[in-house]
Amino acid sequence: MGAFALAIVAIMLMLLGIVIGARIGSELARGCVTRREYWMANLKIVLVGVLASAVIGFTRLILLAGIPIGAMAGAIATLKMDFGESVGPWKFHDRVLGVNKDQLRRAESGNAEAVRRARRDGTPMPEVISVSQKDANDPKGTSGAKGPRSSHKSSKGK
Repeated sequence: MGAFALAIVAIMLMLLGIVIGARIGSELARGCVTRREYWMANLKIVLVGVLASAVIGFTRLILLAGIPIGAMAGAIATLKMDFGESVGPWKFHDRVLGVNKDQLRRAESGNAEAVRRARRDGTPMPEVISVSQKDANDPKGTSGAKGPRSSHKSSKGK
């Protein structure tokens, strides 16, 4: 019974590590604009996680080992999602599994870095709306859309 209780506590500590890591990854993602900064943030996460795991291993508090492992997992996953672009092995993962299509699209466009820089600096985001040629030539900007229908009914054949 005691071993089962320790296993449950270890799992709960790993979940705590994931929550802490998600917060850390979110904070690191705010400062990442370029892909180089993204990879440096990943490297920081792994190095700190390995160092924390080594300290826990040397102190023989094995029950706490799930915290840095969960923190690394949560931080790396959150950093990827908050970065907003598929990079490196994540691009292969997203393409093969057909997930995060908007991040794949952003990875192929050159506008992703400008959007991240604006988000970091607090400046207005660059325009990302595409306009078709038909809409651009329409002086009213209505693109052929009809206005609201009138409330009177027409009588047919009377």
